[in-house]
Amino acid sequence: PPNATLRHLKEAIGAATDSNATGTQQDCLGMTPLHILACSTKHDMDIYQSLIEKYPSNITTEDKWGDLPILYAFWGNAPWEVIQLLVESLKSYFPNHALDWGRMIVTLGEADEPDSIRNLFDTHQNHFSDQNINWEECAVELARSERAYTERIQRYQSARSKGASTETFIFLLRLGVANRLESLGVGKWQNEAENLINECPDDRYFRVQQARLLYSNLSSCEQLKEATWLLELAVWKAKIDESASNIHGQGGEERNRCRINCGVQQILPIVVSFLSPKWESNPSDDDN
Repeated sequence: PPNATLRHLKEAIGAATDSNATGTQQDCLGMTPLHILACSTKHDMDIYQSLIEKYPSNITTEDKWGDLPILYAFWGNAPWEVIQLLVESLKSYFPNHALDWGRMIVTLGEADEPDSIRNLFDTHQNHFSDQNINWEECAVELARSERAYTERIQRYQSARSKGASTETFIFLLRLGVANRLESLGVGKWQNEAENLINECPDDRYFRVQQARLLYSNLSSCEQLKEATWLLELAVWKAKIDESASNIHGQGGEERNRCRINCGVQQILPIVVSFLSPKWESNPSDDDN
């Protein structure tokens, strides 16, 4: 029975000594006891705590595929307190360890697990926001993955998934650009990016092109917005110079009036419209 097995495991951990390396041994798949526990559908916090306290190296030990126990906790939708324990233990025992977030995102994408990706993303934002995620690389790598059974997927649960569905790929694209689009604050660009994401094709070769186009246009929009700020300042300065005789003695009030009346609100939309990148997809057979 599961409860008896867990009890025996707990007793074995408690009886272990420093000279007994059983808790750090890896099986034929390179998995430690912590990997295996994270893969389980039964999560016992006492066992997690005992394993981590006795064998903290399990936290950063990679299996055959280069993955850590925390990935399997996300993959199996482990209770939030388990994720929290793994996060806190990682930061406590190995404060300088950088997680490979891109690798984990692609693995969960291949497993067609959008909810797990969302939980991983939330954990990154709340606890590891200083560690970078290259979302474009994640999208392109996932787009290139075959929609077929692979050893990489079968290792967790046989026949669990055939690869990332179109819905999961769209979810990943949207998640990866959400903050950047919000920072742009330009409705036209946000709508065009959303349309491009929703038009994502099923074909993996065309997905690569779609992802490349999305991130290329997003970078162009960010550069354009930065340039428009310089244009706004230049027009404002020109208006101030033109009204220099009126500014003397009136201070900030006249400067603010110059900014309002300099015409930049009429100029910028025209400039932005003229310089905006083309968002129409034009996929090719080249996925490089």
